[in-house]
Amino acid sequence: MFERIALVGIGLIGSSLARVIRREGLARHIAIATRSKSTLKRAEELGLGDSYTTEAKEAARDADLIIVSVPV
Repeated sequence: MFERIALVGIGLIGSSLARVIRREGLARHIAIATRSKSTLKRAEELGLGDSYTTEAKEAARDADLIIVSVPV
């Protein structure tokens, strides 16, 4: 189990990962970062994470695992 996982990008893939991480108890804390404030608000409404930010650097701080799921 990880203490803190950061998800950068919370679209279809990121949100699916967040749900699995939560369901399986793979992390004590899930930090979510996305540039869109409306997406961030929706992720919070769905309870996908424990902390939410528009700054990837902030979400990644002290993370044991960082997952980047953004378009390339």
